[in-house]
Amino acid sequence: MSEPSDPPEPPALKLFLDRSVQGRRFVEAIRLLVEDVETINDRYGVKPAEQVVDEQWIVDASADGRILIGADLRIRRNLLERQAVCRHAARYVVFGNNNMPPKVMIELFTRHLPKIRLLTAEPGPWVRRIAQGGDMDKVALNCANIDGDQSTN
Repeated sequence: MSEPSDPPEPPALKLFLDRSVQGRRFVEAIRLLVEDVETINDRYGVKPAEQVVDEQWIVDASADGRILIGADLRIRRNLLERQAVCRHAARYVVFGNNNMPPKVMIELFTRHLPKIRLLTAEPGPWVRRIAQGGDMDKVALNCANIDGDQSTN
């Protein structure tokens, strides 16, 4: 009789930090916690990154198997961005408030890092919101209606 095997290790965590979390302090802290971190500036260059539309970096970073990290919850309401998330199986962790101080964002990210590592095994599309209060919850995307009216969630 064979021994029960341990559950498989989740895939390596690869992150992409969008422009809403580009602060030097946040980026440096995340790079200390996670080995494979790419920022929008790393990928496209500082000046060109300013012109890259959100749909493009969502597609590109998702194709590389990265979990996207940002602070723009409007992504679920913007039709083009939601289409990119849904069609390209993006996985996006978003801070629920883009005005959080970097120290708070770092603390919340660190607290949820074990959960985020486990999410590497969960295929997209999905969005998880980290609230300032500390909870992390699933955000409805309604991918079945990505060709519909922008006001529909």
